[in-house]
Amino acid sequence: MKVFITGHTSGIGLATFELLKEQGYNVIGGSRRTGFDISDERLYSQIFDCDVFINNSYHKTGQLNILEAVYNEWQNKSKTIINIGSWGKDNQQGRPLTRLNYNVAKKALETYSFWIAENDLVCRSMVYNPGFVDTPLARKGCEDWPKEKIEEVLKRIMDPKECAKTIIFMIQNKYKFREITHHA
Repeated sequence: MKVFITGHTSGIGLATFELLKEQGYNVIGGSRRTGFDISDERLYSQIFDCDVFINNSYHKTGQLNILEAVYNEWQNKSKTIINIGSWGKDNQQGRPLTRLNYNVAKKALETYSFWIAENDLVCRSMVYNPGFVDTPLARKGCEDWPKEKIEEVLKRIMDPKECAKTIIFMIQNKYKFREITHHA
């Protein structure tokens, strides 16, 4: 099985990439560090001949754009799309305004993925919504939070390797479901 994952050089993407390799999957990674920018539509064709697409990298509009492009190619085909969302997208109270664009982008991604799940009987599209995961992006996002809020969140921080296990479960599970939410 051929899997393409964006953002494979750190955080959830790296943990998933490594675990997939360990389990014998043919894994291709794309990240800015390797010249794959999800906002560059000219690169999307690298994904089309894969069986599974893990839409992991965050970009304000790129994550949704790449989902749309991949789905346009995979519509009504026996393929699997796993979109990495966020548990926090629905929980805005007490969060800094600087996180709003992130949450809006994740909500849009979820909405598009749910449409696919509910309307395409062949292509599986699912959302994985982890809680606060120990990644460079999450740590950077903490910079704008009040100190007492950060301390509370860090008590529940998730290991990216746990997220990787859930993503692999989603790939291997033969059933079609819309989402898994997973937080500590």
